[in-house]
Amino acid sequence: MFEEKDYLMKMVKEFTAAISRIAGLKDEKNVEESQEVLNETLKSFTDLDIKVIEALPYDILIHKISGNTINSEKHLMLSELLTYQADIYDLKGETLRAKNLYRKNLNMMLNVLVEQNNPIAEQHNNKIDELLEKIGWFNLPKESKVLLFQYYELIQNYGKAEDVLFNLLKTDKQNDAVLRQGIAFYERLTKKDPAELLEGNLPMDEVFEGLETLKKYKK
Repeated sequence: MFEEKDYLMKMVKEFTAAISRIAGLKDEKNVEESQEVLNETLKSFTDLDIKVIEALPYDILIHKISGNTINSEKHLMLSELLTYQADIYDLKGETLRAKNLYRKNLNMMLNVLVEQNNPIAEQHNNKIDELLEKIGWFNLPKESKVLLFQYYELIQNYGKAEDVLFNLLKTDKQNDAVLRQGIAFYERLTKKDPAELLEGNLPMDEVFEGLETLKKYKK
């Protein structure tokens, strides 16, 4: 137990020092050296190089990092590294590569947070917001939007969850799986305290209205 705790503390300390160095070099526009430090840190942290990380699907990457037990703190640290890597690509004008890595990073974080189904720390929420600001959720593929819909319900931001849901249905009204998820979402909300719904930007009358709309989609 103590050995595991000592190992985690050591890892966090080394990670913090590396991030500080990478951030400083990036701010100085020293792209080449910041990339070298980032490569070393990623290799040490994941035992994978960046080319492999970019090639792996996000769910496989989660497994590679976690094994059978998801560690959200470890994934948050990896997310920080991948964000810096994508930022460096952006500085180098490799926009497509940067966007792809931002999206993979977002998918990984959303999946980890939704699967845990626990209260989400503010730092995790901030990380998701930062990634969404960089790529915009309208530009996300369907798989990412489904994860985002689930995430917004989890953090009780019901208004945003509804926005993502209707965007998915607008793109594909015949999507039975999303339609079922949407109906189940509204049915869960009908059992909530109206004050909680108001705080989540989706009043009870709008919940019933949304439920009726989706039932009409189904007919």
